[in-house]
Amino acid sequence: MAEYIVEPKSRQDIRDLTLMLRKFLGLENEKYFPITELLDVLAEIFDNFSYEIVENNELPFGTHADTNTLTGHIRIRESVYEGACNGNGRDRMTIAHEIGHYFTICFCGFKLERNFTNKKIKAYRDPEWQAKCFAGELLVPAHLMKGCSVGEIIEECGVSYDAAKIQYKKINSERSDAS
Repeated sequence: MAEYIVEPKSRQDIRDLTLMLRKFLGLENEKYFPITELLDVLAEIFDNFSYEIVENNELPFGTHADTNTLTGHIRIRESVYEGACNGNGRDRMTIAHEIGHYFTICFCGFKLERNFTNKKIKAYRDPEWQAKCFAGELLVPAHLMKGCSVGEIIEECGVSYDAAKIQYKKINSERSDAS
């Protein structure tokens, strides 16, 4: 059960959002997205965005980064930030995921509400699914990677095997929704 729910957004809605961000930054034709550099750009552009690199023990066990959706502040473990700077796909995805929370909740204002029911919510209403989707779509641009192999996606986009496999399936399937 998800603790929070957000207004519904399809994979295509989120894909459109990431493409709009890429176009705004002049990166719509770049396969490898400079995710760590984006942190500084966002801090310069948006008054309500900030981030900090924290010592590994400052975040709870198992938490690699987090986003305060009330303040727009992201905290990133030092090891995750360094890994992302060194091209580690999982760490790059972690930062993109937190930026996804910022964009979907803080910037775009997707409505966030508590879920007090015991019912399983649809993926497209789950803020975690939306942030994962945002990260995948930002780092693996569908319009540039359609028809590429999983190996090519890993190499050219700097993502993990698991992320490349998921995006490969989504990009090359006929449907681009929350399935």
